[in-house]
Amino acid sequence: MRNFDPLQSNLSKLDLSKLDILKLSSDRKVKGLVFAAFGFVTGFVAATISTSSVTIGIAFGLICSVLPTVLLRMKDENSLRELESLWPEILDHIISGISSGLSLAETLADLRNRGPIKTRPIFASVQHSLINGGTFENALELLKVQFANSTCDQVCEVLRFAKSSGGRDMNMTLRTLSDYVRTDLALRNEINAKHGWIKNSAALAAIAPWILLLILASQPNTVSAYATGSGVGVLLLGVLLTVVAYLWMERVGRIRKVPRIFALKKAGASRMAKTTFGRGSEL
Repeated sequence: MRNFDPLQSNLSKLDLSKLDILKLSSDRKVKGLVFAAFGFVTGFVAATISTSSVTIGIAFGLICSVLPTVLLRMKDENSLRELESLWPEILDHIISGISSGLSLAETLADLRNRGPIKTRPIFASVQHSLINGGTFENALELLKVQFANSTCDQVCEVLRFAKSSGGRDMNMTLRTLSDYVRTDLALRNEINAKHGWIKNSAALAAIAPWILLLILASQPNTVSAYATGSGVGVLLLGVLLTVVAYLWMERVGRIRKVPRIFALKKAGASRMAKTTFGRGSEL
């Protein structure tokens, strides 16, 4: 049995499964299917009760089954964007640590306590890796896996270069990097804000006809019209066109992501994470 620093006693609270990209992707798919089923049932029951029409209820259920997936994707994108926006603050902490005489590895490990609150579990895993004999390069790869964005990839490569080159230019290199990241994030946020109206317009255009249908369904003539074969065909065609139109508008308004040139391959990242944290079973 190996004895580790007591500092690692709280690491069991970390969600280390997030380090395995393949497992995380599978979990998201299962969660998406569960939410889609919940959305269908909720939409079907609500529309059927309000309109007394099973046909209209099924159409609303199909529409509502897509909404949880869209909301889940938006939540994931916002979470990743929030993590990415924290890099200027993280770089300030790294520059401060280097200026106080700490090495880059010590500075990264210390971010478990001094870094932004949302990133502390991530840097706790980095500290865990370094304490248990992991290399600085391995710690950087862990950061790439957990942050999963191009900004982190660029920062990690600059940190790798700064550590190998050393010297008095390290602080200047990191400050230049910090200024670049701030400017890049500010520009991207401005572009996202200007393109946000496209997605909002797409959502409004997709949901407006169904709200109108729900209002018209309060009249018995409308309900009886959609109970016929042609009415069912119109509803199904409407569902299909709504989904296609929304996806098309979503694609038009989507901003191309910055390619992760320095990212780790999925299989390599998964294998590296399992190897690094497999030691935890020896505790």
